[in-house]
Amino acid sequence: MLLLAGTSLLSGCFDMIEELFLEANGSGHYLLTMDMSNMISDPFMKGMLQESLQEEGGLTEIQMEKDTLIYLKNTPDIASLSAADQKLLENVTIRMTMSEAKEQFFIKIDMPFSNVSQLADISKAMEKVNMGDQLSGGMPGGGMMSGAQAIFSLNKKSLRRAPAKQAPTTADEEASIDMLRLFMGEAEYRTVYHLPGKVKKVTIPKARTDGNIVTVTNSMLDVMDGKVKLDGEIRFK
Repeated sequence: MLLLAGTSLLSGCFDMIEELFLEANGSGHYLLTMDMSNMISDPFMKGMLQESLQEEGGLTEIQMEKDTLIYLKNTPDIASLSAADQKLLENVTIRMTMSEAKEQFFIKIDMPFSNVSQLADISKAMEKVNMGDQLSGGMPGGGMMSGAQAIFSLNKKSLRRAPAKQAPTTADEEASIDMLRLFMGEAEYRTVYHLPGKVKKVTIPKARTDGNIVTVTNSMLDVMDGKVKLDGEIRFK
């Protein structure tokens, strides 16, 4: 699942880690982590971040220590969503952790599900929620959740990830994506599957298996440009 935020806060190399924690009954949660710690450890990037936050009316230079947890069910936009969308988002949380002392900058989106097939619908519902005011610095929920929604299905002990449906992009979105490509560098896009049983077979390219865990690592640029295949099947005991 590829998430894009505003270029004002992503003007440096960052890594994306998506983790799927699956229980035997098909429930679980999907955790997406945007690791932008390089923006804190690099003096130049930290200066750009501080300037951007000040311009946005968010954090100042002496407020670089922040740990914010947001429950989507408590955000103002929720009331305008359908009852079905509100139900999908009732347990979704977004956490932003920024620490100059620890040189850390993470945004983590946690999406619990009762059935893994709900993930695409949860992602689409999240695109309708604006998180700018709560996260400070202009991190819009809709913008972060734009792009492809992975489609998962579970049949007994076989987890499938289908090719994501690509939504048409506007000229402005294309321009933002082109800008992001300039700053990707060695950024990684890593997917980690935590299965309820030992893995027997995997058809996802570049997958590494360790017991009940499957890890797939790709270049962020290759994922953005559609040069790698993220879909496939995982069979487990």
